Amino acid sequence: MKLRAAVFTALTALTALASASSTSTALAAPAVDPFAAYLNSIPVADAAISEANSGSGTSAVTMRRFTFPSRGGANSVYAIYAYPQAAGSYPGILMLHGGGSNAEDLAGLVQGYAQRGYAALSVDLPGICGTGNHSSGPWEARPVGEGPRFDVATGTQNSTLADAETAGLEAFNWLRAQAKVNPAAMGITGFSWGGYSTTFLSGLLGDKVKAAYAVFGCGFYEKGSFWKSLIAALPTTDRDTWLATFDAGRRAPGMKAAYFLEGESNDTYFWPEAVSATLAAVPGTKNHTWGPNLNHKQLPAGPAMQRLWFDHHLKGSAGAFATATLVRLEDQADGTRKARIETAWQEGPAAPAGVTIDSVRLWFSPVGGAWTDRVWTAVAAKPGDSAWTAVIPASQAGLTLDVYAVSTDSRSVATASAMRNAGPVGPVTIMRGAAPSVKTSPSYGGGGRRILYPSRPDRSGRGRDALGEIWHQ
Repeated sequence: MKLRAAVFTALTALTALASASSTSTALAAPAVDPFAAYLNSIPVADAAISEANSGSGTSAVTMRRFTFPSRGGANSVYAIYAYPQAAGSYPGILMLHGGGSNAEDLAGLVQGYAQRGYAALSVDLPGICGTGNHSSGPWEARPVGEGPRFDVATGTQNSTLADAETAGLEAFNWLRAQAKVNPAAMGITGFSWGGYSTTFLSGLLGDKVKAAYAVFGCGFYEKGSFWKSLIAALPTTDRDTWLATFDAGRRAPGMKAAYFLEGESNDTYFWPEAVSATLAAVPGTKNHTWGPNLNHKQLPAGPAMQRLWFDHHLKGSAGAFATATLVRLEDQADGTRKARIETAWQEGPAAPAGVTIDSVRLWFSPVGGAWTDRVWTAVAAKPGDSAWTAVIPASQAGLTLDVYAVSTDSRSVATASAMRNAGPVGPVTIMRGAAPSVKTSPSYGGGGRRILYPSRPDRSGRGRDALGEIWHQ
């Protein structure tokens, strides 16, 4: 439907953070990909450390601790594997720790998923995990800190991320080959650097991964992250080599998994520009949320959301997530701004049985300063016939804001719209669209009204932005 100029006094610009950066993401594929030789490598467990049984009935599980050789035997990697004792074929989940952590820190999560009918595996990621664990290899002799992960001066094999992601690849392949595992129902999840690895490995492994859930971690570090300045300081050749080889965002287009990214609005390490660009690069089913005013801390409902995401995509439970779309933001004569937010169920028009959208909130923060220091304020949206409406108070008039909407359902599952930059630009509306073209409408009220239309409309005749969201013509 056409936007009618007479409906509003003035219109506010909405632009996507994903396209806000002028940095090109197009880089040539690495001449020598250090992971090509390990895409199908299945290691053999070489040292059993322990085996224990726990629980009873359907919760009875076996947990094994062992090591396996990785990267051609250069590294020995510690792993924890748990699976249900009952006969059957179960979905498999690879669980990946964050920087300085290790597989043992995820032992409780591994056991918990096994009790719920999964075969779960956590592993040390050499070069990401701390030292002094059961794992070993040349990476242990490298300096502590971020430097070795970005060191490609003498070749990509010199980055400790080559050790980490090769271990992740081989661990995934090992898990997928186990007798208790359904190879067609494989998932990956991880936290922080483990979230980066979730995104990276899901892109590398393609259709072998059916579902992925990244907490914090993403790609496109050069667009906005704790490591942005470190990457910028690399020599141009090294920077391009690292991005082409180790950036999870450049691997994301290969992803076939249903992908969820739990980002936080104030994260020290993974900033909204990088999160938004990563989501834009994922070609298939995807969803995400923002944790308002959270800094590298998972949402209280996050663990339950992970379980529901995997239950739905790996077990086939009727638990689809909703989507939230910030359709437009309109300046009002009284200085307020009115937002229209649309919600829908990701896999069809009907909600899962017994599930409702309980609330929708619009979060906003004035632009400026570090993401960690930003303060986000929420206004509750009111439901209407086909959309929710929220009003930003007049106290924010004249300010450039970052805005996003969060929909929360009766299971406490929170999903978000893309984060948008809303500038006070008077009678101009800029609708969403990657690589937009500009058209000028006839004057209204003595002034022109510009609209940026997406350059690639879908079959319905409506444009879609980089995250797949729809705007109305």
